[in-house]
Amino acid sequence: MAHRMGRDLDRSRRLAGLVVVLALQGCENSALRPRFPQVEQAQEALHGGGERIQAHRTCAAASRSAEGLVGCMRDAGWDFVVRSPGYPEAECWEAREKSEVDRLVPLCFVRSREQPAGAPAAGR
Repeated sequence: MAHRMGRDLDRSRRLAGLVVVLALQGCENSALRPRFPQVEQAQEALHGGGERIQAHRTCAAASRSAEGLVGCMRDAGWDFVVRSPGYPEAECWEAREKSEVDRLVPLCFVRSREQPAGAPAAGR
């Protein structure tokens, strides 16, 4: 009996988690929508062809400094995240200020408002 109750509780928790994830997905354009970097990265890889990841690889290989990487990504159509206490923004800004290029991961960059998804970057 106790085993069955535990199994039912596990199932209920998983169902509740799924409902929350689906509800958040429905808030696609909400400014209050929390960020889940792992979900963003997976969605980008599946739907966007990994443009941010590809641009980051190219820029990281060509850049010797944090500001060089940020500039290269900007030229490729990606802005550095806005400063905030959340993840990954706080870690990104700390790495940028310390010029720790290896800690400036693709999640530190968001699509530029001037650069719509799928559009070719300037200078390419």
